[in-house]
Amino acid sequence: MVKRKEPVKPMSLGKMQMSTERLLEFIQSQNFGSIEEVNEFLHANVNGKRIDQAVPILRSSQTNAEKADDLMYEAYDCPPEKGKKLAKEALKLHPENVRALNYLAEQADTAEAALKFYQKAVGYGRKQLGEQFFKDNKGHFWMMMETRPYMTARQGFAHCLDALDWKEEAIAEFNEMLELNPTDNQGIRYLLTTLLILTGKYQEFSVLYKKYKDEKSTFWLFNYALYLFATEGATVKANRALLLANRENSHVIEFLTQRKEITKNPGNHYSPGDENEATFYLMDNFRLWLNVENTVDWLFSFVESRGSKGK
Repeated sequence: MVKRKEPVKPMSLGKMQMSTERLLEFIQSQNFGSIEEVNEFLHANVNGKRIDQAVPILRSSQTNAEKADDLMYEAYDCPPEKGKKLAKEALKLHPENVRALNYLAEQADTAEAALKFYQKAVGYGRKQLGEQFFKDNKGHFWMMMETRPYMTARQGFAHCLDALDWKEEAIAEFNEMLELNPTDNQGIRYLLTTLLILTGKYQEFSVLYKKYKDEKSTFWLFNYALYLFATEGATVKANRALLLANRENSHVIEFLTQRKEITKNPGNHYSPGDENEATFYLMDNFRLWLNVENTVDWLFSFVESRGSKGK
């Protein structure tokens, strides 16, 4: 009988970032001769395992900053209370540890408390990278591993600004993040389109849309359709955009028209076109559809024109 492998425990985002850094550090230390050798190593040693199980820690002697990072590496796998304790210990060793501040912000009970942690993290992150680094590497952030704690802090900071109704400030943060990383691995453009529609900044939305006009995700297509309806009404163009969005994920309109009950516990993952994706979209954007007048009538008209399934 073939013994079944135990499933690999999923990693938190923070743990994944730190594990990837360790993997890259290890690969660089091995002096592989080609990308083929790197791929062979990954296939033999990493595939099907957690990175932290497959790659040893290289350093033996540590600075306080490195010890603090190791505490955070452990914290990401702990229950929240233990994780917070480890994060506080990390800050005692290294008071400017950006990851520890980000973690405590994520665990904070209020947006005000989280904002204070993120504000410190952003300040320390910028200080550690240095102003010259920003000048030299603007446009390539996130792809550089050392920028990720800082960029994570900025995203959290902007989220808190939005939650506290400081929308202009949040928009400015998101715009600056896209300047640092126009490839937008963090999905900042989706969050920004939400705020631009919510605040009626339709010209800015149009400029942003053109930068990513080939985007085909549920988040992008539905917000574009709503933008067209808000600026043009139920035109042929707006209806066509809504049709394309609905083809990408039909559950969004089913939820909005209450033809289906929204998923209450979507978990942490979704796949394109599934109910979880629709739920995550509406968690950020339901307020938009309430804010723009006559959207409900438009959606019901759209559904009725395409039969009982609304396709």
